[in-house]
Amino acid sequence: MRVGIVTLHRVFNYGSVLQAYATQRVIEKMGYQPFIVDYIMPHTKNFEIWKQRPPEIQGVLRTGVYHTAKLASIMLKKKTFGGFIKKHLVLTDKKYVGYSALLKNPPFADAFITGSDQVWNSYYNRGIDHAMFLKFTPKSCPRIAYASSFGKDTLDRTEIQETKELIQQYRSISVRENTAISILNSLGYKNGTWLIDPTLQISSREWSRLAAKPLVKDKYLVLMLLYNEDNQATEFARATADKLGLKLVKLSWELHCPKGVDRLFTHRGPEDFLSMFMNADYVVTNSFHGLAFSINFNCPFIVVPRKEFNSRIASLLELTGLQERLVNTKDAALAVTDDEIDYNQVNAILENERKRTECFLSEALQAKTDFSKG
Repeated sequence: MRVGIVTLHRVFNYGSVLQAYATQRVIEKMGYQPFIVDYIMPHTKNFEIWKQRPPEIQGVLRTGVYHTAKLASIMLKKKTFGGFIKKHLVLTDKKYVGYSALLKNPPFADAFITGSDQVWNSYYNRGIDHAMFLKFTPKSCPRIAYASSFGKDTLDRTEIQETKELIQQYRSISVRENTAISILNSLGYKNGTWLIDPTLQISSREWSRLAAKPLVKDKYLVLMLLYNEDNQATEFARATADKLGLKLVKLSWELHCPKGVDRLFTHRGPEDFLSMFMNADYVVTNSFHGLAFSINFNCPFIVVPRKEFNSRIASLLELTGLQERLVNTKDAALAVTDDEIDYNQVNAILENERKRTECFLSEALQAKTDFSKG
């Protein structure tokens, strides 16, 4: 049985690429033949990313320097992520740029899955993307959502009706955050299920087989910030590293080592990301997947909240009973280092959630096609 997956697999983001691999792997381990539809939203093409610039970059010279550096960065990211994608993801032979291309000649599958990550985030997708809601598939073909995310607590008023119509075409829907259950309920879909992210469905032992060799000889704290949004995270990390006697290393896309950081690892691939978290003695992050891999590898951590889209982090912390690891001050960050995480309890929770996911996917993929809408 062929199972097509539509997800965010070509985004220059560790979490996106690794969740795509995890989704594919989870379906494969169930005995199916998964493949990822090589779908690309037009605004995420390399050229579209390159021509964007922050409003503070003004003047011909500064703009030229910015775009030159950005081009180099894009090429490096394309190389680092491209190697992992080529080696580990099963993609359609055809590449689909934009929904219209997908609608003209869709791939065949016995069932389709909307993968995890923020596939339903209209802010990032620049509107409601019908490909992410599997609208291109025949009505007779089962549509399943696996740990999908809206990426926000509520929908904009302008997207409510269209989203409601799209989700009613799904056989089974599971979401990654508890806030998404509330969104589904508000849209009249009462059978939504809250599941863990696919990266947590894969065991740490299996992830370790993909990881690169250790990159740091000393004991270290790894700092990993999504979009380099700091919110004093570097300050908290420096103070924590000093207290624990650790080197402070940062995983980032920056070209120069920032103040307070002992060593910078820049433009590294997913294998290095896994290695950095697997071998870390402590983690400071604002990233959902930074949190997810810290938990999966049983590493002590703190999360410094971002300015937006924190519901997915709050959901995972709530599920694992680790809410106190979300800190807003340096004093709180230092204080929590004295509290050891009971990973025996956390791992037991994850094992239970993994069983729930297996049951959800098994029922969704084995059910008859004449399903009733939720």
